[in-house]
Amino acid sequence: MNPAHLHLLVNHLPIVGALLSLALLALALWRPAHLASAALILALSGGGAAAALLTGEPAEEQVEHLAGVSESLIHEHEERAELATILSVLAGLAGLGALGAQRLGRLPAAALPALTLLSVASAGAMVWTGASGGVIRHDELRDSASLVAGSGGDGDHQSDEDHQSDEDHESDEH
Repeated sequence: MNPAHLHLLVNHLPIVGALLSLALLALALWRPAHLASAALILALSGGGAAAALLTGEPAEEQVEHLAGVSESLIHEHEERAELATILSVLAGLAGLGALGAQRLGRLPAAALPALTLLSVASAGAMVWTGASGGVIRHDELRDSASLVAGSGGDGDHQSDEDHQSDEDHESDEH
């Protein structure tokens, strides 16, 4: 297994976990017993986010010189991943803290809604990060705006003939 493969394996855990924890937190707003499951999944998501961040650099070194891979797309993904990891780890720690407070009978009324909002931010950041990671190797996910914005000579740019052909095609449509 190479670094890129390992990164692809671990990077789905924080995305799926963040989304699943939202559903459990929504249930916990009505049935506080669901907080335990949500907190554990938030903690796993935070750990998964940290693992994805740690495996990202070795994965980058493996793919950055491949045809069609853009350094600017990788950089954008890295920037998003840092923010998403911070939010995910904070949500995981907050979830465990809320669970501990609940077990001690000291969970403030505002804790669960606040944790839910933090989790929404974490899940949104994870999805946002995942989307930017997908376009690194999946050209079919790139829209024309990201192709033009990402074409800094990093291997993801269209040739002049392709660009001219696209412009000709657009003018034919109008």
